[in-house]
Amino acid sequence: RRLSLPRRPAPQWRTSHMAAVEEGASAEELGADCPYINEYCQQRHRGVVRCSWLKLKGRILLSSRTFQAGEIIFREPPLHIVAEQPGNPAFDRLKELCAKYNKVFEYEPLWYWTALNSLKPSQLPPGETRLKPITADQQRKLLLLFHSDVTQPSKASIELVKEMSLESHATALELEHLLQVWILNCFEHSDSPLGYSAYFMSSFMSHSCLPNAVWHYEGDNFVLRARSAIQDGDEITVSYLSEDSLLESTGSRRKHLRDSKHFECVCVRCGADRDYSRGFKCPACAGVMYHNHLEDRPGIAVLAPCEACGRLSAASDFVALFEQEKWFQSRLDECEQKMEKAGSDRSDIIKALEEALGKAEGVLSQHFLLDKAWTLLSDLYSRSARRQRDAESVVRKRIAFEEVAYPGLSGSRAWTLEGYADMILRHKGVVLEPEVKVPSEAVAKTLAATVPKIYQDSLQILRLMFGNRHDYFSAVHRKAIELDAELKRFGCAA
Repeated sequence: RRLSLPRRPAPQWRTSHMAAVEEGASAEELGADCPYINEYCQQRHRGVVRCSWLKLKGRILLSSRTFQAGEIIFREPPLHIVAEQPGNPAFDRLKELCAKYNKVFEYEPLWYWTALNSLKPSQLPPGETRLKPITADQQRKLLLLFHSDVTQPSKASIELVKEMSLESHATALELEHLLQVWILNCFEHSDSPLGYSAYFMSSFMSHSCLPNAVWHYEGDNFVLRARSAIQDGDEITVSYLSEDSLLESTGSRRKHLRDSKHFECVCVRCGADRDYSRGFKCPACAGVMYHNHLEDRPGIAVLAPCEACGRLSAASDFVALFEQEKWFQSRLDECEQKMEKAGSDRSDIIKALEEALGKAEGVLSQHFLLDKAWTLLSDLYSRSARRQRDAESVVRKRIAFEEVAYPGLSGSRAWTLEGYADMILRHKGVVLEPEVKVPSEAVAKTLAATVPKIYQDSLQILRLMFGNRHDYFSAVHRKAIELDAELKRFGCAA
């Protein structure tokens, strides 16, 4: 259940302190409002972080002290929360407009509702009760969040200013700015009614495919934790990608970011000369040759020397290997599409996957497409009592891949480990819900040496990334504790 946070008074800015912050700021930092942001960091977060400005990145967040992995950097309450309001005349009218003029109103009603409820008092007509204003300081913070340059309002914003009788108080361009801020910076807050939230500090952290921080919710609070050791002066980075996407190849991760965030990632992992999520088997010794995109030439992808024998591949090898990779990708896509269709014959999908995987494993090694295939097969195998060993085998392959692919704390690895432990227990007839129950002493003996260790490996990652009060941790911890009690009941404690 989400917690309701008490209202907090707006911070009182100390003029003398602000002047001191501004004195050491560059012209670019002043233009990016870094002194204002840093004053907030001092007031709200005891100055453990500070905002700076880089020409290639814009605003960035720097650490002002050292942090160890798992340590909380700061907690941040929502800057603003807006939810749907059925029964509110203005919201009901907005829904009508979106339904009737869907070529003008391109987004769902809530997006426009967030902007309309982010106006300050001076931008609303006297006596307006349908829309709730925010303070001028809240709006200033909202407008500091990332958004693309807006020079012209959309037709939707123009129509809304007229429809809500705002012409004498707010411009369509001002409403458009707020709309774009919410579109690019919001988080889902509630499901019923559907609501979005915006946070101030989250917008100033750059992306990295090997981030040193990770965020999660604690009630309504945005909590930022160190994902690895952070030194004073280090830039604080988070991932804009999902944990699963961080396991993909450099090219795939960059495509996700280009499509969704419109930038080319140049982080340390994307700039490495070996892509540990995109490996190919060496034709000479079956060792691994990793893609080296730094050496790619127009129309030709290049592989690094074999990790085992040092062999350099010829250009003809590149062409053949990458053609096989492309073929395997298309077969995976076909199988995923079939799995999404209700009533699809699972046996046909398994056969197609196994045939494609058999060919691919002769060419690919330590490759994210293999991991995707193993993920699909583990799900399909686990539904058949006759394929339980096969299911466990492909999950072990996934765990081995993930350990090499991502050189740090990985949520995906933790959840794969949890899933593997759960799978072993179910295959042995152990009940997991509502509590763990081991059926016999014989089963307990087969579990004691392996499953508790798998759960502990998962918990070690989850504790550092999300803390021991997060649902991610507590869900695994509950099973680990109950399994331990069951093993002790049979005299088979790990």
